Amino acid sequence: MPTWKLFDLIIVGQGLAGTALAWTLLRRSYRVLVIDRCEPITSSKIAAGLITPITGLRLVVSWRLDEFLPFATRFYRSVEQQTAAHFFELKPMLRLFSSEQEQEQYRQRSQTHFPDLVSVPEPLADPNDFEISQGGFEMTGGAQLDVPTYLNASRHCLENQNSFLEADVDPVKDLEFQSEEVQLPRWNLAAKKIIFCEGIRSQQNPWFQTVPFEGAKGEILTLKIPGLTERRVVHRGVWLAHWKDDLYRAGSTYDREHLNCEPTNAGREEICARLSEFLKRPVEVVDHRAAVRPVIRGRLPIMGLHPEQPQLGFFNGFASKGSLQTPWMADHFVNILEGSVPVEKQLDLSRKIDLRS
Repeated sequence: MPTWKLFDLIIVGQGLAGTALAWTLLRRSYRVLVIDRCEPITSSKIAAGLITPITGLRLVVSWRLDEFLPFATRFYRSVEQQTAAHFFELKPMLRLFSSEQEQEQYRQRSQTHFPDLVSVPEPLADPNDFEISQGGFEMTGGAQLDVPTYLNASRHCLENQNSFLEADVDPVKDLEFQSEEVQLPRWNLAAKKIIFCEGIRSQQNPWFQTVPFEGAKGEILTLKIPGLTERRVVHRGVWLAHWKDDLYRAGSTYDREHLNCEPTNAGREEICARLSEFLKRPVEVVDHRAAVRPVIRGRLPIMGLHPEQPQLGFFNGFASKGSLQTPWMADHFVNILEGSVPVEKQLDLSRKIDLRS
């Protein structure tokens, strides 16, 4: 008889959500196994990792920024220390105005809603590089996570602890439920609970198919821009972020109709056209990628145990906010699993599951 490998929790998916949850559980001494399909393109793997303090045309402070950012900073710094990798950087961000409406929004809100987060340096940026005639502002409290480096460093650490398996789990055929555990006989694995952190792929998981996903495809370009020395993330319709040497990344599109990972000429042209409105240097596109963000109706992440099968859990829906939110949310979810806090009502999986289906 083969020997069964026993874990406290199995996590399916090693994107931003699954990785943060794995670190959180391991640090509380749980026996954890992460299973991932190791696809080359996922929304986490192409994510720019931007933590932007003030967003949108209405200039809104990112939800719970003052709570999430300090927590995320401590979390990523500790993972950097443990993995001997560098992937998290606090950095200012520059927002350039494109209209009088944005200028007026800033005048109305800057002193009342976010006075401690903004300043107006003189000059805003190098006028030889950027169109700055309509003004703008600089944000403190921004950050950038090098998501691929973070995910790879975390995976190597998990592998070294025998806590990682490359595999494709079928949530129907591969799971067998016992009174005290869920088993995956194909790999001789068993755990008290299995948590699905699959991003948009959870739309195909029959246990969670009534969760109202509203996926949004995003396309991102990698650009070569010789001579540009700007290291802040620059926002104006699209964002432009330094990556390494003279390479920058720019994006992103927001397409709710074509939910696939295929880059398009239209997406490329949209990003380049918007860039040309404020960037005065020529660019060379050296890479172009696309993925589908796991947006859930209501625009907030969702977590919890399945109301009919509590050995199954769900931790998902971070969309474009995963770099900022997953460290705090993973900690909150583990507290929920341990019974020390209730799930926040707006984040509760049971409110998104339709048991009549």
